[in-house]
Amino acid sequence: MRHSHFLLPAVVIIFTLSACGNGEPEERASYDVRGQYLGMDLQGESISVVHETIPDVMNAMRMSLRIDDESVADGLESGDIILFRMVQTDRGWYIRDIEPLPEDTELDLPPELH
Repeated sequence: MRHSHFLLPAVVIIFTLSACGNGEPEERASYDVRGQYLGMDLQGESISVVHETIPDVMNAMRMSLRIDDESVADGLESGDIILFRMVQTDRGWYIRDIEPLPEDTELDLPPELH
């Protein structure tokens, strides 16, 4: 019985950790962003984009963004110019609501990202 006082905290920690992985990720913020679609990863869990600066949030950059469903990129080809919602969650950055923009849309990107 000397060690029983360790059991309850361990059970609480395990329960708390298992509960964190369930359900939808909590949305903290979202931004409408323009960028260029580069492709989907082999596992279908994220897509790569180059995006314009998001004022007061982040500089223009190339990044991989998680997706909820592979179908968000249906019909897109590498190089397509897109408008999308970039969502910050408690599990990282996600991309949602992707819309193709006209091919002649000019993005405001630094030269090293072209």
